[in-house]
Amino acid sequence: PSGAEARAAVRAALGRGDSESGPAPRSEPVVLASGNLGLVSFPDVPHRMTKEEIDARHPALLPTLANHPGIGFLLIRSAEHDGVVLGPCGTEIPLAELDERPGPLARFGPGAIDAVRRAHAFPHTADIMVNSWHDPATGQIHAFEEQIGSHGGLGGAQSRPFLLSPLTLSVPAEHGEALTGAERVHGVLRRWLGELNGPEVPLDADPERRAA
Repeated sequence: PSGAEARAAVRAALGRGDSESGPAPRSEPVVLASGNLGLVSFPDVPHRMTKEEIDARHPALLPTLANHPGIGFLLIRSAEHDGVVLGPCGTEIPLAELDERPGPLARFGPGAIDAVRRAHAFPHTADIMVNSWHDPATGQIHAFEEQIGSHGGLGGAQSRPFLLSPLTLSVPAEHGEALTGAERVHGVLRRWLGELNGPEVPLDADPERRAA
């Protein structure tokens, strides 16, 4: 499904029509897309909403999204379980039980469970994290935005990133060690910069000298 189709599914679950004209009420959710990852937030709520709160406000929203054929799973905060993964047919798995019951994450391969738990731990994670469907046999995913490539979620070739570097630089990570997260990659790039005696940023702390 395209980004427009994904937004239409959210509007339908919220009981709204297709019209987007006029000022949005405070309770209107913000729906963003990053490749095959969708992010739904409720700006009028000062905290990350729980599944229980979302169900009370929009009872049809989470079941509609979780059962959509183009969606693989949802990541939601839970008052009872801290965090849960939702899938089709009423699947609901607490994050603490994913190692024993990966549920819809099984088709996303090694590292998916750790990635979901890591995303859940971020301080500004969206109220509803939506990951698209994924076919492990072909690597096909559904992007929520009209782009030629896709990144942001789990599934497909984006799940196998790599660093290409000259042999004169140190190896990014020891053999068998996972290089996970932007923080780790940033550390590698800073190390390489030091090995090359490259410039540090900012180059000059004096803004007047930079302007000159």
